[in-house]
Amino acid sequence: MKFQNIQTGIITDQINETKEFYQTWLGLEVKFETDWFVLLCLPNRKEIEVAIMAPNQPQVRKPYFQKPYQKSGIWFIFETKDIQNLYLDMKRKNAPIDLELIEEEWGDVHFTLIDPNGIGIDIVQERNLS
Repeated sequence: MKFQNIQTGIITDQINETKEFYQTWLGLEVKFETDWFVLLCLPNRKEIEVAIMAPNQPQVRKPYFQKPYQKSGIWFIFETKDIQNLYLDMKRKNAPIDLELIEEEWGDVHFTLIDPNGIGIDIVQERNLS
């Protein structure tokens, strides 16, 4: 199989709060927006997107695309080349940091946030695994 990209979406009653969180704390931009759907993207890589959708939309044909997120079982990873400065900047701006900056025994240097839906956001120092 040859895919070009992987995208993700969150079904939530908290569309505006979720949009504001990803814009404010992670720098995503609105690529498309209606009253029930928002498509956000990275400003420097517009093809990397996160969708936010209100539940129970009749135009969405399948029930598994209509139920809101149930607050468990998923996390997002955002990689950065400069974890230290990003962490200090977010700390200074009172970001909702849940896990302070730490270097794990397996090599990850990271900190975490929690979005308005309870989704863990793992902000990780980019590293070469090859």
